[in-house]
Amino acid sequence: MLPRISIKVVKELAVTLGIFAGSILFFYSFYFVRIIRGNPESFEGELLQALANWMVQKGSKVRGHLWMMLLLSFSLELLYFALVFAVIKNMALLIFTGLFVIVEIYHLTSFGLSLARFFRGDIKLKHLFNWRLERFSALIFYTHSLLVLVSIIVY
Repeated sequence: MLPRISIKVVKELAVTLGIFAGSILFFYSFYFVRIIRGNPESFEGELLQALANWMVQKGSKVRGHLWMMLLLSFSLELLYFALVFAVIKNMALLIFTGLFVIVEIYHLTSFGLSLARFFRGDIKLKHLFNWRLERFSALIFYTHSLLVLVSIIVY
């Protein structure tokens, strides 16, 4: 038999998830607006240029830093999804979350493979990101975090 989680702990987890979802909603809103307006390419170009400048500045340390960023992204997404499954009781949102987890596994795996290919010299920096997949992931993350916030507030 599983131990029951106290109401206080559930509320604390809900607050943590709310902060997490609110942060995601805020940070993805800039990209979301560009995608919805139909001009994400300029924003993506800015991101790519900033990454290139950062890589030049960091030099040989960049490989380790990028792998650590990917690991951090994976860890944060894992924490976010774990909180969603622990706090949210809406079955439709949980099913949506499960499907989203699959999308994000594919997303992070494909980016990891692209990163490996980039460091081997097989692809150029401009081909590191699959922008269609990045846009899809951003749209889903934005929508999901909004639904999570609504679910926490309403339920």
